[in-house]
Amino acid sequence: MLYNTFIPAENGNTETIVLLHGFGGNSRIWKYQIPLLSKYFNVLTVDLPSHNEGNLQLSQIDVTLDAISREILAVCDMHNVRNAVFMGVSLGTVFVKYIEAFYPEYVKFGILVGAVATVNALLNGCAKLFSKIGDKLPFSAVYHVFSWIIMPGKRNQESRSIFRKCAIALNKKEFKLYMHIFNQAFRFSKMFEKEYHPENTYISGMLDSCFLRRTVLEAQRSCGRMIKMVSCGHVCNIVHKNRFNKIMLELLDQNQAIAAE
Repeated sequence: MLYNTFIPAENGNTETIVLLHGFGGNSRIWKYQIPLLSKYFNVLTVDLPSHNEGNLQLSQIDVTLDAISREILAVCDMHNVRNAVFMGVSLGTVFVKYIEAFYPEYVKFGILVGAVATVNALLNGCAKLFSKIGDKLPFSAVYHVFSWIIMPGKRNQESRSIFRKCAIALNKKEFKLYMHIFNQAFRFSKMFEKEYHPENTYISGMLDSCFLRRTVLEAQRSCGRMIKMVSCGHVCNIVHKNRFNKIMLELLDQNQAIAAE
């Protein structure tokens, strides 16, 4: 079972929001959102395989998007969460989309933060390279380079810092296996953008050099809503947390997901 935390809503609401972090992180990535969300929602955080100490390792299951998604849904089943709002950041958005595509009964709607769609040649090449030799390179150097590619510049310093602290729970073997997951994610995104998913809202920073252009295309082609945050990079919920939280609550309120206090 994946490491998870369930926080009951303070207002007694029965609605649940499931939070999925990105690669190299863990549920700490939501530290600016959980206190706010738990006022209105049951909050279920799920740590992806190999993330957080003592968690299920990716090497212990099939290295596929489906295997990881089924582990996430096993956590949902354990907490009797059958139809919820799913919010993911970065790689976590891939699993939101995958569950929507293949297990749609679980997802009320998705909020996709810094979504991973099809990607530029640099990141695609890095994922392919690290999937072959990622366990033969100095690990700290590899994830420092990876974090700079995804979150470059001074504006993303806090995001990179959190990523690097959390990534310590990974090791060379698990990192290399996750590069295979990224390669699958990029292929899956080509399929997903051809589907109809108007229930999704994408929130991306306008300075997200890796993913923004393709994410905009995916939102357009799948009929999702696109929100761009100015002066913000990949991890919007950290870089501009107050502005992000306002957008988040407005979205939830528009979908009538917050019960009256």
